[in-house]
Amino acid sequence: MEQLAQPEILENILVFGMSMLPVVELKGAIPIGVLQFGLPLWTTFLIAFLGSIVPAPFLLVFIKGLIHKLQSSKVRLFNKVSNWLMGKVHKHQDKVKKFGYLAIFIFVAIPLPGTGVWTGSLLAAMLDLRFRYAFPVIAVGNLVAGLAMLFVTHSIHGIIV
Repeated sequence: MEQLAQPEILENILVFGMSMLPVVELKGAIPIGVLQFGLPLWTTFLIAFLGSIVPAPFLLVFIKGLIHKLQSSKVRLFNKVSNWLMGKVHKHQDKVKKFGYLAIFIFVAIPLPGTGVWTGSLLAAMLDLRFRYAFPVIAVGNLVAGLAMLFVTHSIHGIIV
């Protein structure tokens, strides 16, 4: 009986881990968990949400210093990565400065590639938004994105099954 439960535990761990990745986040982990692994919808949602929010506090606290270190690095790849990240910040900084935390919320809540917890945290940190306000806004935006993905995944699952 225990061996039957082990693959599901491994798949839950994979969903959690995938949701922590910057490109995947919960927007990719939810469909993979439900459609590929056959995990229960709400369990997958909860695991993916928790996994995707884990990086936010670390990003809010440490990413600004890390990017500044990378920009002054002698390693060309580090310079390219940090400049690319700063390009993302500059691209959206006017909207964030104009609308503040609401812009961060919307940016995280829209379940599209290039948006989400990682980019929202990067924007908030680089524009010196306060952690105590930024983190809850990012978490709620992530919740909204997760619910949107839950709906889409449930709809696709209903068509397939």
